[in-house]
Amino acid sequence: MTLAAGELDHSLRSLLGSIAFEPTLIKYANAAKTDQLIQFCKLALTNGVIEPEGVDEITKCLERADRFRDRRNKIVHAIYSQNESGTGIEGLNPVRKNLGYRATPISVEEMEALADEVALLRSDMFRAGWNATAGKAPGLGTIPAPKPGEFVNGVRIIATPATEA
Repeated sequence: MTLAAGELDHSLRSLLGSIAFEPTLIKYANAAKTDQLIQFCKLALTNGVIEPEGVDEITKCLERADRFRDRRNKIVHAIYSQNESGTGIEGLNPVRKNLGYRATPISVEEMEALADEVALLRSDMFRAGWNATAGKAPGLGTIPAPKPGEFVNGVRIIATPATEA
């Protein structure tokens, strides 16, 4: 799960590098957390350089990345705050609950499915960034969306990215 989150951060930095024409954003991205990277990418989309259809596709990817970030955080809290009552370190549970942290059990299969989602999301972010920028250059062309049944980053496509919410 941690590896998938790190890969997502790398893909967000790459996406930012392809859509941002402001070096300051790229500089700040070096030390940014996932939520900050998502905000930087959204900010880069406001410069008016990317065409509207490219903005829409990238925005959908950023929304998926934000949902993953939220689910990743819940998994991390589930792993490190398993006991909801007790003494000692569990005595911090009321503090965690007041901060909005909730521990819910999660299976290995659910974690693996989430990691697969990140693999597909990384591919979609690269494709969206390419198609919105370099894909518009003469002679380069755009990258088509994968079809159901194809494999992307070792994950078999079941539904097209456009049908994912």
